[in-house]
Parts: sequence; structure tokens; C-alpha cells
Amino acid sequence: MGNLYPSDRQIMSPIALLLVTISTFSHALWNYLGKKSNPSPAFFEMTLLAATVCLSPILFFYIGKISYIPIQVWGMLLLTGVCQSVYFWGLAGAYRHGQLSIAYPLARALPVLIVTIISLLFKLGNPISSMGYAGIFLVVMGCLLIPLQTFGSIKLRSYLNLYCGLAFIAACGTAGYTIIDNEALRVLRSLPDMGLNSVEIAILYMFFETAITATVLGFYILVSPADRRLFMEIQARGWRFAAVTGVIINLTYGLVLAAMAFVTNVSYLAAFRELSIPIGAVLGISLQKEPGYRPKIVGVGIVLAGLLLVGFS
Repeated sequence: MGNLYPSDRQIMSPIALLLVTISTFSHALWNYLGKKSNPSPAFFEMTLLAATVCLSPILFFYIGKISYIPIQVWGMLLLTGVCQSVYFWGLAGAYRHGQLSIAYPLARALPVLIVTIISLLFKLGNPISSMGYAGIFLVVMGCLLIPLQTFGSIKLRSYLNLYCGLAFIAACGTAGYTIIDNEALRVLRSLPDMGLNSVEIAILYMFFETAITATVLGFYILVSPADRRLFMEIQARGWRFAAVTGVIINLTYGLVLAAMAFVTNVSYLAAFRELSIPIGAVLGISLQKEPGYRPKIVGVGIVLAGLLLVGFS
């Protein structure tokens, strides 16, 4: 039987590759569902509430473990709730004003660069190899090509628009909760008295993360008349669709949280998750009938090349 954990030369173990690959397909799926639903913070608040309810039974199994969670992890959970709320707010706006096959790649590509820079500045995880850097660079460059109609339009003003700005905000939120979650889970896995394996810790953490994010985003809904009105409308006639989306969202990130135990550096995990970009682009072009410009197709190919460098170097 192969080694489930990464060695000094292996940046991602086989189980991490499997978990992240499954999560990328479900991530692209829930983003497609979110785009179809006339996305708004109110819609994502309903998905979070539904997911919290679905996850709540785990408290019966792990109620005795909650007291072992240190205060620093509760602080991290609050911060990640803020970051996830920023992510959902930015993503909803980007989808309202842009195409799935454009806004999605931008919101997914930029966190790779942000996470890498922060990991370097704060020396988080193991050093990144030269091939890893090359792969991350290709992922970012490929995703920057995807929004373009022609190769000649590679100019700064091509990205200076509302949906690109909102996608950047969503990307900052993603980078924030990715780094915070990785550190919080590292602390929890190091506690000798927890008595839980990595998957159980990830599930328990995900419940509190989801509940706290729902609370933070809920405060925003309360002070926003437009979103408060939308939330009431969704509650009346669209909650089932939102609930299904919420379950898929939590399944997706639950797999990512579990995979964090099997990588040597979270930057590699953030990069390999970008496999969802070509999947999302295909969903946008085929199901949403969005244009398949040549730079978009080439960009997808470059992203895949970068992922191969990151995942199998």
C-alpha cells in the first residue's frame, strides 16, 4: 500500500490528490448553480443556513470534544467567517455582472498568487520548489488569458471593470480563509487530547466555520434592505434550491479541509484546486451558452499545464 502522507520530496500525497480532484468538480458545480440562481449575498446566506442545519447532528457525536478547542482557534474561526462572508459577497456581485467563464477563473486564479505571497512573507509550510513556482505562475497567467476576447486585448483596462474588481474581492476572501483554515487545522491536529483523526477534525471545524460564516453574513443581510428583501423572497419560494447548493458547498470544502492534512505546503493545495477552472469554463460555455473565445481556450490549456507541474512535480 502506498504512502498516504507526503514525503520530503512529494508535495501532495495520493489521498490529497483524490480529495482535491473530487472537490474541484463539486466546486464548479455549485458555482454553476449559484450563477443560475441570480446570485446574491441573500442566496448564499440561505445556503449557509441550510448547510449548518445539515451538519448540526455531528454535535451529538463530538459534543465532548468542543471544550478542547483552544481560544486561538475560536479567534481564527471568527476571522475565517469574515473572510468567507467577503468571498460570498464578492462572488455574488461578480456573477451578477459577468459571465461564469470569466468571473469564475479570476476569482479562482488570484488566490493562488495571494496565498503564495503570504506563505512566503510569513514562512508558512515547507519551501516551494522551483517547479512549484513555475506551475503557480502558469496557473495565474492562464487564468488571466481566459477573460480576454482577443490576444491583443491583454491590457490593464481589460480587467478594470466592476466584475473583475468584485472577483478580486472574492479572491482576497478565498486567500484569507485558506491560510487561516490551514493554520487552525494544524493547531487542532497537534492537540493530543482531541482524540480525533484528521477527517473528524475537519468535519467538526467545518460545522463551526459554516455556522459562524452564516452569522457574519447574516449581520450584513440585516443592515442591507435590498438583501433582506431578497432573503425573504428566497425563504418563501427558493429555499430548496439554495439548500441543495449549500450541501454541495460544504461537501466541497470539507474535502479540501481534509486534504490539508496530506500536503506539505498549502500553496500547492490552493493551486491544484484550480482544476475546477476548466470545468467551470466548460459549464459556462456549454450550458450557459457563453462565447468560447480563443484566449479562453488557450488559457484553460495553460492552467492545466500549471496544475500538472504543481501536482506531480
